[in-house]
Amino acid sequence: MEKNNKEVKYDGKPFEHEFDGIQELNNAVPPWLLYFWYITVTFSVIYVAYYHFLGNNVLQDAEYQKDMVVANKNVADQKASSGEMAMLVLNDDANLAAGAEIYKTKLCVTCHGNLGEGNAIGPNLTDKFWINGKGLITDVFEVIKIGVAAKGMMPYKDQLSEQQILQVSSYVLAKLQGSNPPNAKPPQGEMVE
Repeated sequence: MEKNNKEVKYDGKPFEHEFDGIQELNNAVPPWLLYFWYITVTFSVIYVAYYHFLGNNVLQDAEYQKDMVVANKNVADQKASSGEMAMLVLNDDANLAAGAEIYKTKLCVTCHGNLGEGNAIGPNLTDKFWINGKGLITDVFEVIKIGVAAKGMMPYKDQLSEQQILQVSSYVLAKLQGSNPPNAKPPQGEMVE
């Protein structure tokens, strides 16, 4: 077998230093790499000047803070539109009538009785004793909305709108609470004044 001992020729001259007989050639940098380097350096100078010295745009931390302000405002607006921020008992006749109708048609009567007196399944809604919460509109609203699985109370969030849940909650507090119906179930839970 014959070895090909052709000598390879390079355009660049070798540097004067060598290591273990190996010399480095002094070849020119390819033009495309040199232009890429120029563009990168130019971009970095413009970037630093624009963001750090001229103040024309916000940096990442400031942009995050600005986005958080907008996000918090959106959350507050969403809560306000869904009635979570300022939930009040609806005392007008139209809303109370709607609440009474929902109470009678959505199985409330089955567990709590026609007059809210309670039965073998559900507690009395007419006394001042509450098993869940403190008898506030927000407590009644949450119990109706998300239910109480441990007590067999199903959630109504998928069947009723938040306005309808507020109407039936208002009906319970404005019409049933303190009505003292006959055959009322004995008190359960904690007394709330």
